[in-house]
Amino acid sequence: MKRRFHWLGLTVACLGLLLGGCGRKDSVAEHDQSESEEGEGGGVSFKEGRGLSLNPEVIQALGLRTAEAEERPLADNIRLIAQVFETGPRVLASATVPAAEAEHFEQHPFQGAKLVRIDRSTATATRLVDLIVALDRTDTPAIGEFVEVIFAAEPTTVLAVSSTALLDSAAGTFVYVVNGEYYLRTPVKTGARSSDYVEITDGLYAGDVVVTAPVEQLWLAELRLTKGGGHSH
Repeated sequence: MKRRFHWLGLTVACLGLLLGGCGRKDSVAEHDQSESEEGEGGGVSFKEGRGLSLNPEVIQALGLRTAEAEERPLADNIRLIAQVFETGPRVLASATVPAAEAEHFEQHPFQGAKLVRIDRSTATATRLVDLIVALDRTDTPAIGEFVEVIFAAEPTTVLAVSSTALLDSAAGTFVYVVNGEYYLRTPVKTGARSSDYVEITDGLYAGDVVVTAPVEQLWLAELRLTKGGGHSH
C-alpha cells in the first residue's frame, strides 16, 4: 500500500510539472475559450467533446496502458464484509454497496446467506445502500461482529473491462476511451464483477479501447485543465 501511494505521489508531481505550462496558458487565454481548451505547449491538453491529449513523453512518464473491451466468461464472485445487527430469531447482518449495483445483487444468490431486503434510505445522500442478509450458520455471532458474505453466480459471457479501468466519482462511474489522439471520459453502467474484470452493461461496445492505468491521474489532469468543470460524453 505504501508503495502504491508513493507511485501516486510521483505521478501526480509529474503531471503537476507537465501541466504547469497549461495553467499559464489558461490564464492568458481566458478570453479565447477554444485556445484555452487546446492548452498547447504543456504536454497535456483538453478539448471539449474529444477529451485529454497527451504527448508521448507524458504517456511514457505515466506508464499509460490500454486494453480492449471484449466479450469474456465472467463469474460474479464478490466477497462482502457485513456487520451483524440482530441475532434472533434470525442472524441478520448488513453490508454497504454502491446504489447503482443494488439491482444486480437482487438477481443472484449468495453463498451461506440470503438477501432479505435492500435498505435505500441513504441512497440519495451517499449513493450507497445496505444489503440486509440472513446468515446461514450454526453458531451465533455477537451483535456488532463483522462477517464475510460471498455473493456468487454462474459464469456468463459478457462485455467486460479490467477493473482498474473504472473511475468511481461522485458524478458516477466512468472509463477513459481512446478517441483517436484523445482520451475521452465516458460514463458506463456496470454489472457482474470478478476479482479482475467488471461487466459493462451500457456505455461501451466490444472493441472499444479503454485506459487501464493510470485512470486516477487522467482524472486529476482533466479536473485541473477544466478547473473542476470537465464534462463527460
